[in-house]
This record gives sequence, C-alpha cells and structure tokens, in this order.
Amino acid sequence: MIKFGPSGADQAFYASGYNGTVEMPLYVKENGLDIFEYSFGKGVRLADTTADKIGKAFSENGIGISVHAPYFINFAGEDPMKLNSSFRDLFASLDSLKHLGGTRAVFHPGSPLKSDRKVAMDRLIANFTRFMDEFYQNGYQDRYVCAETMGKINQLGDVDEIIDIVNVADNVLPCIDFGHLNARTQGSLKTKDDFKRVIDRMIDGVGEEKVKKMHVHFSKIEYGKGGEVRHLTFEDTVFGPEFEPLAEVLVEYRLEPWILSESNGTQSLDAKTMKNLYFKHSNIK
Repeated sequence: MIKFGPSGADQAFYASGYNGTVEMPLYVKENGLDIFEYSFGKGVRLADTTADKIGKAFSENGIGISVHAPYFINFAGEDPMKLNSSFRDLFASLDSLKHLGGTRAVFHPGSPLKSDRKVAMDRLIANFTRFMDEFYQNGYQDRYVCAETMGKINQLGDVDEIIDIVNVADNVLPCIDFGHLNARTQGSLKTKDDFKRVIDRMIDGVGEEKVKKMHVHFSKIEYGKGGEVRHLTFEDTVFGPEFEPLAEVLVEYRLEPWILSESNGTQSLDAKTMKNLYFKHSNIK
C-alpha cells in the first residue's frame, strides 16, 4: 500500500503542543498520514532504550518509520579510515532502525571529490558491494538500504548511477528524490511524461518489483547552475516540481512507494496535499 508522511518534525508539530519523537506517531496519525522519517543527519546518537520507546509508540499507532543515515557517508572515498566510518555509520543506522521497528534506511551514495566521475563510481560500486557482503554476513536481511538520487550535479546519484547501486544486491531499493532530480537537471520535471521517463528508466534498470516498493522524497527545491540550493514549500511558484503529474503516474503504474515530504517546515501539510492528490486520481480511475 502506498504511504505518505513527513520527514522530520515540522513547525505545526511543535505549534500543536507536541514535543519529542515519541509523540510523533500520534501527530502523524491525527493528520491522516501513514509514515515518518527520522534523520541521523549529523550522526547516530539515539540510545537503544529511547529507540525502543519510540518504536513501541509507532507500532501502537500503526505508523511506519524509516531512517536517514548520516549525510557524510561516502562509498566513493579513497581514504580507508573515512570509508570505514561510512560503513560504521550505515550499520549503526540499521541497528537503530531495528530498535525503532522500521525496515528502511536511506543513504547518500557519495561524491567523487577530486576523482574522475567514472573512476569514483567504479570505486563506489566495489566498496558498496563489500558493504552488502558484510550486511548479509551479519544478518541484516530483514532490512533495506535505499540509495538516494542527489540534488547537486557534482554528487554521485543521478538516475543511472542509482540504478547501478541498487543492482548490487536484493536488499537495496531506490530512493528517488524528485526534487533533487529536478534540481540537478535544471527543472526538467514538468509534465506527466517527464515523470514517466524517470519511472520507465528505473523499471528498465532495476525491475518492476523494486520500483513498486521504492522510497520517495519529494519537495520543491531552489536550484542554480550546480543544482540544489535549498528546500522550499509547496507555496513556491517559481521552482518545481509539482506533485500532481507524478501522482497520475503512480496511479497508472500501480506503484506503492513510501513518499516522504522534505518541504522546508511544512512537511506534514505538504505530505497531506500529496496524499489527497494521489487519491483524487486514484478514485477517478
């Protein structure tokens, strides 16, 4: 079943009198949403006992939870110490995810830094293959890692690069951030056909099963020559993308992703807008 929700606590969460992630599932439920994404952006610092309490609250309210691994993970790196840190950070995210009761951990693939892009991508695939070997050896088969498309042109994470990463192992899903894609392609996502081309390429590349249950981030994003500049809200009328054309494609293709709003401070409001737009088209069909 397709699911919608906020990534992180927004302004309305605190304005409604809530405080703390353990209260988030009730807030999500009261807003007619289904899921929430917890960010470990600056590092995994959540105690297991706290994660257990949060996980219990999410389970009791029937709300799904995913996590975003630390932003500085880089599987394309050459420095062995930094690469080992990337391994530790993603495994730590997966460990905490288990306590939270979730199954999906999103990660940024990495950056070529000063390397040639193809050389860096080859190194990323080799390093990530080794990570997934350890993933299976250490019993993480009940969880998924979701490789995210990136918003800056100099980052690894365009559609074809994500396809190569996702094909490394069965427990790797695509995380398609359509705001990121729109930013790195200078506003290419406007029509239903534009979104179809992305979905068709993903299906051709990784198969219908993985695309059907993919992870999705969505927000409007300001961009410049280098791609992503900053996240916006659905109120913005200058930058895209718009969600409705994607909603039509999701209905037509019968896809069932988890869709998280990453809007700037209006995540739950914009997640509800996306859910309403999806079901408007779903009911028509």
